[in-house]
Amino acid sequence: MKKFTVTGMLIGMVLLVTFAFTTTVAAQRVLKDWVVMTYYGPDNWEVPGALPVTPIRGNGVSFDFYSSPDRAMLIAEIESYPQFQRGKLTGKTLLADIAIEATPGATFNYYDNNTGGSPTGGFVRLYFNKVNTPGCEPGWHPERPDCEAQYWWSNPVHIDLVDLAALGSKGTTLEVPLDPASWSDRDGHMGTDTTSNTVNHTDAFYAAVANMKRIGLSFGGDGFWAFGCGVDEPSTATFKLYKFMAK
Repeated sequence: MKKFTVTGMLIGMVLLVTFAFTTTVAAQRVLKDWVVMTYYGPDNWEVPGALPVTPIRGNGVSFDFYSSPDRAMLIAEIESYPQFQRGKLTGKTLLADIAIEATPGATFNYYDNNTGGSPTGGFVRLYFNKVNTPGCEPGWHPERPDCEAQYWWSNPVHIDLVDLAALGSKGTTLEVPLDPASWSDRDGHMGTDTTSNTVNHTDAFYAAVANMKRIGLSFGGDGFWAFGCGVDEPSTATFKLYKFMAK
């Protein structure tokens, strides 16, 4: 299987997907609007498409990992929810209560875009992106660092999928302050990076926080944080998101 190459770090075509979301749901019910971005079928072998998730008790959601490393991101549009209104998230913290219920001893795999293989391993981390910057089309733009700075991943905070599965159904909480020292963009620049002559990454980070459009979780391994993960056969594994919020 081939996957769309953007850079040595991260995939970049999430914005090609169009979502339809209600604007009448209370903020605490934001979890109903999640989709799992998945590589599947002839139309989604390079760019992940949105597939539905399964509701679980307590207003959470879940999905099953495939044996192939094709589950890439769990994301939701949040612009219509008061909790995530633009300008209200600066200085806050994002947190997600997550778990994996898996066959005992299950191991996981991730897609390595350098080799096209599926090495053992993989992890999950927090993600968000801002509204589209004028002039930034979907895709990777090495000539436009401000385009790459629309997308942010928690760094270094993440958890290995094997470690998460070992915690059982109670799982753990990923909690990351919306501080530039805790996030890196799609081109691998930390929010505190000052080496670029073309973009102030700290300013770009705060602009993304102030204009957040999507929140979520990202699955991958090595430097390919959104290229997808799977569970090694014959094991099975179900990822569960119990809560995602800002505080």
